[in-house]
Amino acid sequence: MYRAVREFESDVAPGALLDVVWEVERYPDFVKGVRAVDVLSRDDHRCLARFTAGLAGMDFHYVLACERDPAEVRWARVSGAFHDAAGRMTHLGGHQFRYENALDPGFAVPEFAVRFVLERSLPRLIREFTDRARARARATGS
Repeated sequence: MYRAVREFESDVAPGALLDVVWEVERYPDFVKGVRAVDVLSRDDHRCLARFTAGLAGMDFHYVLACERDPAEVRWARVSGAFHDAAGRMTHLGGHQFRYENALDPGFAVPEFAVRFVLERSLPRLIREFTDRARARARATGS
């Protein structure tokens, strides 16, 4: 499994940032490449969702099981495209966060290509999540 990790600092309230990560059904509105998300089930701490994402001109369909607690949102592949996929956004305390994504495509791809996609996508995803959380805070005045 190929893995990329970034620790970062953000002025966004931890709960607000984790809320944005948790609300997977909103990803098509602001996460580049996510075309559709269908929530199959959800309660306060667990979510099962079917994703359609585009990469390199191809669509990929997969189901992720997501979990939420006060300091973290994590996800893992259940079915669909890719052999395995997992990740998490963790509040480390104060203004510190860690974002992790891991992927095993399940087919022959040069390791450098998968690492490149993961490494390149993390800063963009962090920016998309934090920008969305800031915009929501401005809109609600919090």
